[in-house]
Amino acid sequence: MQVAQTAHAASEASGYPPTVVVALAVPDEAALRRIALALGEHSLTYKLITEDYGPFAGQAMALGVDPLDSREAIRKVVSDLPLVK
Repeated sequence: MQVAQTAHAASEASGYPPTVVVALAVPDEAALRRIALALGEHSLTYKLITEDYGPFAGQAMALGVDPLDSREAIRKVVSDLPLVK
């Protein structure tokens, strides 16, 4: 629940609410980058968020998908990922 609340707060701060939040877990950064590539291969609009500063600078941390894209198409790419608990 806290992850979803954090994502909603970030949406509010960005000025682009409302946001649909589904928090999914990936095992590592490589998996996150593979998912980003798969979204692109399915012509889905996404944004890979990378850390700008500190010890994790340059590391992929999160992935956002355009809410106007087909949920069915998105589901095909991420259906095997577990929800964050």
